Amino acid sequence: MINQKDTFETRIRFKFYKKDEFKYLSHLDISRIIVRALSRAELEIKYSQGYNPKPKINFSPPTPLGIVSLAEYADVLLDGGIEENEFKKKVNLKLKPQMQITEAKKIMIKADNLMNDIAISLYGFKLCTPSSCKNLLEEFYGDIEGDLRAKSDFSRSIFDLKIKPDKENSDIILLKLSGYAKIFKEENNEFFKFNNFYSFFGNWLKKYRINIKGVEKEELFVVRGNALKTPMEVI
Repeated sequence: MINQKDTFETRIRFKFYKKDEFKYLSHLDISRIIVRALSRAELEIKYSQGYNPKPKINFSPPTPLGIVSLAEYADVLLDGGIEENEFKKKVNLKLKPQMQITEAKKIMIKADNLMNDIAISLYGFKLCTPSSCKNLLEEFYGDIEGDLRAKSDFSRSIFDLKIKPDKENSDIILLKLSGYAKIFKEENNEFFKFNNFYSFFGNWLKKYRINIKGVEKEELFVVRGNALKTPMEVI
């Protein structure tokens, strides 16, 4: 009798976060942790053929060291079948609280490689402002569009930039920055290099007496037609 498990395979895309001390792990460290967790969860990853077989799992572009990420993605090909909720539960039991899967979905169509398909990375900055310096804040709001987005060396790498006050704390400004993760010929854009921007932005903020209180990678997007969609929305 043929084992039913051997008659089919399952491809799953999953989203996970890394935070606290795990934000200092390299992309290679994270991939190793995920592969080990899958193995400990008794899920059989398919391997490539040849002299040096490798697990059939690919990840979204790496997050800079030291940055909390709420949007890490991976695609994995498994021997046999498993439902998304069971996959998420079994793997999370083998992961630390600092890294957990938040969403899993079967890939039912031909899907592009995550590393090549991701087009936009969204970062959220939490900025701490001096409440007594109203004039400086007004100047800051004006320069966000005119100076930072349009005139800086990073202007061609920024897809979108929005700012708004924090409803819970009047001394906090929330800045949402979407940077290009791939090149579009029609846009004549550049790659968004987070580490370079972070250093520049910190210095740029000093004249407004504003400090970066925290930053997170909040989401990744692919382009479908004229719309941005998350990697989960296109499979």
